[in-house]
Amino acid sequence: MTDDAGRDDDAPDDMPSGDPACWLPQVCAECGAFVEAPLPTLCWRCGAEVAA
Repeated sequence: MTDDAGRDDDAPDDMPSGDPACWLPQVCAECGAFVEAPLPTLCWRCGAEVAA
């Protein structure tokens, strides 16, 4: 059953949702681009080093 906001009342509140917060090391500190390559690597946008 859903409430007025469209939320499922029967769903447990402790269910994980979204991506984990561990994506932060993949963000370039210089330009903010998300780097998908294994670290360490160079940023695809600005060329800065993105290290683990």
